This record gives sequence, structure tokens and C-alpha cells, in this order.
Amino acid sequence: YKANRHGMPNELASQMPILKQMLKLMNIKTMELEGYEADDIIGTLASNKNTKNYIITGDKDSLQLINENTEVWLTRKGISEIEKFDTNHFFEIYGLTPDKMIDLKALMGDSSDNIPGVKGVGEKTANDLIDKYETLDNIYAHIDEIKGKLQEKLINDKQMAYLSYELATIAKDVPLDLSIIDGNYDTYDKVKQMVEKQKEKLTEVTPEGKTL
Repeated sequence: YKANRHGMPNELASQMPILKQMLKLMNIKTMELEGYEADDIIGTLASNKNTKNYIITGDKDSLQLINENTEVWLTRKGISEIEKFDTNHFFEIYGLTPDKMIDLKALMGDSSDNIPGVKGVGEKTANDLIDKYETLDNIYAHIDEIKGKLQEKLINDKQMAYLSYELATIAKDVPLDLSIIDGNYDTYDKVKQMVEKQKEKLTEVTPEGKTL
């Protein structure tokens, strides 16, 4: 479904090995798991109700992860302009609970992520439907109450709506081998000592991302 997306620019990809290496030296935990997107790892971490979670991102998809323990700080202009979303602020802006973002995208789609949605249903109509029926399942359970062209669109694209729901959902069950202690960040002095000790172990990374 992401066939229209371009790969990471070479200029950015070549920096990733350096970034990971520096974060390791600074004792900052990084996580990656083959077969899973970063969103899914973030979603799994954010589902931990024993911690206070902050997601700092420019991706509105993460708004669905907001809960009583998790805030999303949406970056508008780098980190110079940030809008902080908790459950209350999300409701003020969208008039919905955060989990309903998935139902909303299932209906109106998202061209940036190549999520099709229901053809001919825009944000306002999708909002009205979710406001009245609350969930995608409930919309189709009451499809006979919806009249005219809108009913026709929903019936014709029912399969696409449910596919879009699946595509828009961030996973929260990634098998992460991680404890909270693993994410603990030590002091700057210890970081500085670590850098000094490991300077000689650093490998040189070329712009093409190869090590020498």
C-alpha cells in the first residue's frame, strides 16, 4: 500500500549508521525490529500504562495513540513550534476520542499514506458519520438508515473501508525484548567518559553508508 512512497534519500540514509553509533556512545537506547514499522514499536511502547509517555513527532498518525498515560507533541515547524495533544485537547480539535482517528481514516482515507478509504467521502462527511455512529462497524450495522448516494458509496467501497481501517491501525503488540530499565539515561559525565574510551573503536562511515 506504500507503493507510491519514495525511499529514504541517500543523503539521509548515509547518516543513519553514524546516528546509531553516536546514540550508542551516548548510552541512549534505540530500537528496531525487522518486519515492523517504527510506528508499531512506538505504539507498543505507548500502550504501557505504568509509565508517562510522550511521543514527539510530525506524523499525525500517532494521534491515535493518545491515552490517559500518553501525550503526542506534534511538531509544526521543527521543534520551534509544538502542539501538545492529550485526550482533552484532541477532543477540542476533532470532537472525537483519539482511537476514532482509525475509523475516520477508514472512511476518508489518507493520500500521504496511500490509504484509499471510501471514494467520494471527505473529512466532513466522515466526521459526521463517526459522530453519529461512533465506529466503522456501527456505520455498516445501520447502513439502511443512511440514504442516497452516501449509502451507495459506503456499500460499494465496504471492502476498501475495512482494508483502510487495517492499514491505518498502528500495532501495539510488537514483541520487544525491552524493560523500562533498558531505557534509563545516565548522566552527561558518564556519556563523556564513554566517548573518550571508545574513540579508538569508531569506524569511519563513507557518504554511501559503507564502513572502512
